[in-house]
Amino acid sequence: MIRINLLPREIIEKRKFERLITFVALGGLVVFLVVAAVWGVMAWQVAGRNSLLQAEQDTAVTLRNSAEALKVFEDKEGALESRLSIAREALAKRADWGRIVNEFSLVLPSDVWLDSLSGDEESGLTIDCSALDSVTDVPDFGHKAVAKTLVRLADLELVDEVWLVSSTKSAYEDTEDYVITFSITTGVVRPAAPDTTTNSSEPAPPSQSAQ
Repeated sequence: MIRINLLPREIIEKRKFERLITFVALGGLVVFLVVAAVWGVMAWQVAGRNSLLQAEQDTAVTLRNSAEALKVFEDKEGALESRLSIAREALAKRADWGRIVNEFSLVLPSDVWLDSLSGDEESGLTIDCSALDSVTDVPDFGHKAVAKTLVRLADLELVDEVWLVSSTKSAYEDTEDYVITFSITTGVVRPAAPDTTTNSSEPAPPSQSAQ
């Protein structure tokens, strides 16, 4: 069976062109949808990256503000450490009077009483004491209480150059006993300045024995 198309050639060509246009339109629509989908995915990724970047920038600003706030305390801490270092250095060169007086009270013989105590870091200590010398103390070597006081002072770490300035014996009121009044001078040992370059500490100078 032979099919014969009686339509004019122009109409046939027009229909072919219309079908081609339809295919092209469908292809363009598919390409547009693909491009739109790709653009949407990329836009979503860019939005996510921008959100992450903004969060990191906010965190950086917060950390910068915190660092600036803490810098004030760091500056104050540095100034305080500097003042403490100056104070420690100044105090390290001073004599420890509390310890000196406390140790002196511990070594003072029980038969000796203190009349006066004075001193400074330049001239040292001046000590005036008295002791009772009984006639029953046999054998009587004289100023034994004075000697004990000198020896015990010489053993202290924070005093040196212990010297007996004077010692006199006189009758004690209406008794047969005698009272000894004596005066002693000593130097004071000031701690060495702390060594900031090494961990070893310089020992205090040894005390000098009583002369």
